[in-house]
Amino acid sequence: MPPTSTTKPPVAPARASGLPIGAWLVLGFALVIGAFTAASVVSLRSTRGATTDLESMQRQFEPLSRSVRDLGDGVATFDRTVLAYLRAGTRDQHAATVASAERLSWAASRMADVGAGDEAPPVGPLLQRIAEHEAQGFALLRLQDARRRAVTDLESAYAALDRRVRSAGGSGVVIGDNLLARPSLAELARAVEAARHDVLSELTRGGNLSAGPNGGESRLRHAIESHHEEFAASPGGNWLAMQTEDFNRAVRLRRQALRLGAETEARQATFAAEGDSLAVHIRDNVEAPAWRAFTAAAAGAQRAVAQSEQTIRTATFKAILLALLALATITWAITWPVRRLTAGARRLAAGKLATRVLRGGARELDELANAFNHMAGELADAEHAVKTYQAQLEHRVEERTLQLRHLAEHDPLTNLPNRRQLFQRLNDMLAAAGAEGPLASHIAVLFLDLDNFKTVNDTLGHDFGDRVLTEIGGRLCDVVGESGFIARLGGDEFTLVFPYSGDSTEVERHAEHLVASFQRPLLIDRREVCVGVSCGVATFPEHGRDATSLLRAADVALFRAKELGRNRLCVHDPSMLVQASNRFRVEQALRKAIEGGELVLHYQPQVCLARRRTIAVEALLRWKRSDDQIVAAGEFIEIAQQSGLMLDLNDWILETAAEAVSRWRREGWPEARVAINVSAQQFLTGNFALDIERLLARHGLPPESIELELTETALQTGAATVEVLHGLRLLNVDTALDDFGTGFSSLTSIERLPLSRVKLDRSVIAGIDSNPRSAAIVHSIIGLCRNLGLQVTIEGVERATQLDFLGACGEISVQGFLVARPAEAADVIDVVRRMRAHLESLLGAVERQAAETAMEDLTGPVRVLAGQRR
Repeated sequence: MPPTSTTKPPVAPARASGLPIGAWLVLGFALVIGAFTAASVVSLRSTRGATTDLESMQRQFEPLSRSVRDLGDGVATFDRTVLAYLRAGTRDQHAATVASAERLSWAASRMADVGAGDEAPPVGPLLQRIAEHEAQGFALLRLQDARRRAVTDLESAYAALDRRVRSAGGSGVVIGDNLLARPSLAELARAVEAARHDVLSELTRGGNLSAGPNGGESRLRHAIESHHEEFAASPGGNWLAMQTEDFNRAVRLRRQALRLGAETEARQATFAAEGDSLAVHIRDNVEAPAWRAFTAAAAGAQRAVAQSEQTIRTATFKAILLALLALATITWAITWPVRRLTAGARRLAAGKLATRVLRGGARELDELANAFNHMAGELADAEHAVKTYQAQLEHRVEERTLQLRHLAEHDPLTNLPNRRQLFQRLNDMLAAAGAEGPLASHIAVLFLDLDNFKTVNDTLGHDFGDRVLTEIGGRLCDVVGESGFIARLGGDEFTLVFPYSGDSTEVERHAEHLVASFQRPLLIDRREVCVGVSCGVATFPEHGRDATSLLRAADVALFRAKELGRNRLCVHDPSMLVQASNRFRVEQALRKAIEGGELVLHYQPQVCLARRRTIAVEALLRWKRSDDQIVAAGEFIEIAQQSGLMLDLNDWILETAAEAVSRWRREGWPEARVAINVSAQQFLTGNFALDIERLLARHGLPPESIELELTETALQTGAATVEVLHGLRLLNVDTALDDFGTGFSSLTSIERLPLSRVKLDRSVIAGIDSNPRSAAIVHSIIGLCRNLGLQVTIEGVERATQLDFLGACGEISVQGFLVARPAEAADVIDVVRRMRAHLESLLGAVERQAAETAMEDLTGPVRVLAGQRR
């Protein structure tokens, strides 16, 4: 506890003398404000004159400068739009040219208004030139439009020539597989096309008007003249006259287009030169004089500004001198007492708590010195209290460190040593044992795991499970005593380490005693709880020479003990490690198979004997390895369950089977139905019924297209199972109890659970064709299921005599290699279509065999009697 400190009464400050700091500051600020006020008055008078000059210059030259700039930009924009129209000739370009002309006219009118001033250059001749330049531009536009119309008319003339030639048969007539055409018309068609091509090429590159007709025109003229008599006869004189007229019109239009093009190019060059000249004129005769006048006015304004700046500098310099004088005076009045306080604070910071400072100076600083002296006294008292607190804190830190060290090496729930202390202790024991050389002592490592502890947590809650673990830790300590070291690794796993003489029977006795000690129930909250323990044993140096190897060996032995039925002891054997490695390799290969798409589904038909047709197929998982070897699910499904892959596998199986059923229903089997095995883990994970509903909706399937098969292991989970089954029943999805007859609670399951079908295991019907007791049992089970409203499917039908017996049992379904082997999805529809004929063949063979057997039974006694008579 901290010591009780005595609180001293506050010391009343002595009355301070001298001027307050506020008075010194007011005096200094009054001097500074007066100096800067005088400087501001002088500066304002000078600045006002310079500002007036600048505003006058701005009002005079800004409109002129803007007008000159707008005029130059207007001329340049007008030239660009005119030349762009000459190149493209679109409607948008024409509109842009008109708009640029309007902007140029506006700039010219504004220049005329501004140019009326005394300082502006004469702009009358310039505006006249701009108007003439605009007229030249629009004349160019009209000339270009006339040329384009001539070219358009020229193309129309050639199109009329070509159309008339084709209408007369110039493109030929198709007769059978042959194209027949008159040579003269075909030659004329080619000449028209060549003339049109040459004319368009000549107009594109800008031909010479004085060069005369081009090659295409000459060829066309020659074609018309050389076949004049033939064309006059057929197609006729009128046709020939129209062709000749259109050709002559095309020649005139070509010459007109060439002439207009040449004139456009000449005027375009003149227009461009005039635009450049106009831009030079604006720059030299308008913009340059305006700029010179502006420069002169700016120089005058600059001189006024320079004079104003000089006035401001002088006034500022005087104001600064007065401010510095006031600052020096105030500084001396304030800093001298402050220095005394600073020196005292440094001595106090160095640990000299007896330090005091002299009072004096401004009133506030004097009060500050008095407060400083009071603070120094309080610090001396506080230092004593801090040292007392520090001693107590160091004691608490030491205690907390010990607690943290204990927590770092012990399990907080059972207070047993944890994994860290286990490794440290085991390494120390191994190091001590190894140092003894050939006479090294032996060490046993027991790995303990509680059987079905998850059930305790799920049914009684995790808080109760924690109390169970605490009681188990106490019982282990009582059983082990001082002879060994017990630690909790986490969860429901414990580890026991103890030395022994080297006799393996000693370790086994010790481990068996440990396992047997848990045959007595634990009493927790007046409730008896039975918890079994499985134990794996590894010894040093036989099974490992370091902590990691020994714990791994004991873990492998524990895994084997659980495989053998739990609540038992298993000593490590090197073959177990090989099995564990093989299991790990299979697990890794299975993970790669899932990712690589090596898993496939085969489908085995379930056949109704009474109706002679397939009512469903069962989806069977297969692993098609890279070497094309097909591995059945029984060889890897247990590893998938232990490694946590079953949820992924079940999801893939459901999705793949649903997709296959949907495809079969589209391709010819509208009643397609698939039975899918579901693991207990998937059945009780999440909202299974909702997942099935979404699966059906995703593939557009009715509920009756899927049947879910569950083993008794999945169904023996209490209320959770019943809830899921009722959810499936609400969806109209059928559920079947698979492998019936192999468990302990089959009759209870079919009586209590909302099932749709029961599937008899192959072991139930193995002897129905040879053992009357077996046949009677099967008859009874089938009758019981019918009375409960359940459908029946028989698995494992492999002999014809079994099929004969089942055929007399009414409407049941059978499944087995005798009826049909599993097939790939692509072959299922073909198997279904051939099933009726296959069944009738099988049943016919069975009936014939039965008849032969009956005949032999009748004729046997007759042969015996005949022999006796002889």
